[in-house]
Amino acid sequence: MFKTGQQVVCINDQFDPWVYDLYKSLPKKDEIYTVRAIRAGRSNPQFVVNDDAEIKLAGAEFDILLLLKELNNPDDPHSSVKQELGFRSERFAPLLEETEEVEEEELVGVGAGKKEWEPEPAWSK
Repeated sequence: MFKTGQQVVCINDQFDPWVYDLYKSLPKKDEIYTVRAIRAGRSNPQFVVNDDAEIKLAGAEFDILLLLKELNNPDDPHSSVKQELGFRSERFAPLLEETEEVEEEELVGVGAGKKEWEPEPAWSK
């Protein structure tokens, strides 16, 4: 699961054609983003065209959506609740950060084989 402020990397930037009509900004694969908000939302919508040739939302699946600090989009035009269009969480993976343990091992490796203090050789005086 993700949390606000967490850095994530986009792992899927393949979108259906209708997405380009609704969204202003889309994530790109292998780019790093920051989670701005997490919320419940809809994905995989099914649209119908009514008798007046208007496109209407007929149904959608429940999903967890991410809003990203680096990308801003318009509100969902098919929702009665004013909320920004988000991205399905499975399009992203947490950005792996080095743990303190790994960093500590690297630091130990840098000084390996050296004494903390070596006496000055007699010939150098």
